[in-house]
Amino acid sequence: MQGERYQNTIALLLTVLVFASIPLIVNFLGGWFLWAPVLAALAVLPAAFLREAELDTGLEAPAQVRAALAANLRGEGLEVGAEPDAIWVRIDALSAVRIRARTTDRGTVLSSQARATIAGWLLLLGLVASVVGSLPAVALTLVLFRRANRFARARAPAAFGGKGGTAVSSGDEVRAMLVGSLSSALRIAREASDAQRKAYTDALTIIVVAAFTSWTALLIGLFVALNGFNLITGQWDVPIVGATGGTLVLSVVLLSVVRRRFLPRLARYRTWIDRLSDAFDREMSPEAAEPSAASTFELLAEASTQVPDWLDAQRRAGLSSDPATSFAILILTLFVSTMFTNALFGALRGALDLVFVYGATGTVLAGIAAWIYRAWKRREDARLAHAQAAWDAHVKSLRARMDHFLEEM
Repeated sequence: MQGERYQNTIALLLTVLVFASIPLIVNFLGGWFLWAPVLAALAVLPAAFLREAELDTGLEAPAQVRAALAANLRGEGLEVGAEPDAIWVRIDALSAVRIRARTTDRGTVLSSQARATIAGWLLLLGLVASVVGSLPAVALTLVLFRRANRFARARAPAAFGGKGGTAVSSGDEVRAMLVGSLSSALRIAREASDAQRKAYTDALTIIVVAAFTSWTALLIGLFVALNGFNLITGQWDVPIVGATGGTLVLSVVLLSVVRRRFLPRLARYRTWIDRLSDAFDREMSPEAAEPSAASTFELLAEASTQVPDWLDAQRRAGLSSDPATSFAILILTLFVSTMFTNALFGALRGALDLVFVYGATGTVLAGIAAWIYRAWKRREDARLAHAQAAWDAHVKSLRARMDHFLEEM
C-alpha cells in the first residue's frame, strides 16, 4: 500500500510538471537551460524525500522495536526524536532519517524515509529558488538520500534483536499464525479507514464546489428575477442576501448528510483498528499469557464478519483511493467539456467543420477516460476479490490449526 501511494503521488506530480512545462516549451524554449533544471529539482526532491524503503521484518511489537532502536541510537550519541509511529534521527548538520515501525501481514516492518534538517531544507530551497542552483540542489538531494538510506540499513535491523524485547518463538506455530492473521486484519481495516477518510475529504470538497456554484446560480437567478438584465441600475443587496442564505442552508444540509454517512463508519473502523492493534501488541509481547491465544482467536473470528464490509468500503471509496487515476480522468474530463463547449459555439456560428473536429476530439477523449476508469475498476475488483479469498483461506487454515491445538491441550 505504501508503494502504491508513493507511485500515485509521483505520477500525479509528474503529470502536473508535464502540464506546467508545456507553456514553457511553447513560449520560452530558448531559455530551457534556466527552467529545465528547476523542473528537474521539483521532480527529484519529492521523489527522494517521499520514498519509503523497507529495511527489515520481525515478530516483535512495533513499540518495542522503536524503543530498542531509539535506545541504540541514543547510545551512539545521536539526536533522536519521537513521532506517533516512528522515530526521527539527526545524522549530521544537513541530513536526517525517519524510521517507521508498522504492522503488516508479515509482522512488524521497519521502513525509512530520507529527511533533511532545518539547515538542509533552507539550503535546498535556497538553491532551487536561485534557479541557477537547481542542479546543485538535485545533487545534494541525491547525496542526502544515499546517506540516510545507508544509515538506516546499517542500524535499523539490529532493533529486532536488541533492547526492545524477545522475538516470538518461530516454533510456536499457533502464535505465529495468530500474529499473521492479526496483521492481515489490521491492514485491511486500516486500508478501509484510509479509503473512507479520503472519500470523506472528497465529499467535503464537493460540498465547497457545490456551495460556490449554488451561490453563483442563486445570485444571478435572483438578480434577473428582481431586476431583469439591468446590470447598471439593478439592486444587488437582496440577491446577495438571498443567495448567501440559500447557500448556507444547502451547505448545512449537505454537510449533515455527509457527516452522518461517514463519521459513524470511520469511528467504527477506528475502534476495530485499536482492538486489533492491542491484540497484536499483546501477542508479540514477551510477557503474553498462554490463554491469550484463545481470546485472540475469538477476536479474529469476530473480525472475519467485518472483513467483507472493510473490503466493500474500499470499493465504495472509488477513485478517491487512487489520486493518479482520478487526476488523469479529471484532466480528460476538462478537455472533453472544453471540446464540446467549442463544438456548441461552432454550431451557433454555423461553422460545421469546427463542430465535427471538436465533437470528434471530445468523443475520443471521453472514450479514453471511460477506458481508463473501466480498466482501473477491473483491477480494483480483482484485487479486492483476491484479498477476500486470501483472508478466507488464512482463517480456514488458522481455525484448523487452532482446533488441533485445543485437542492437544
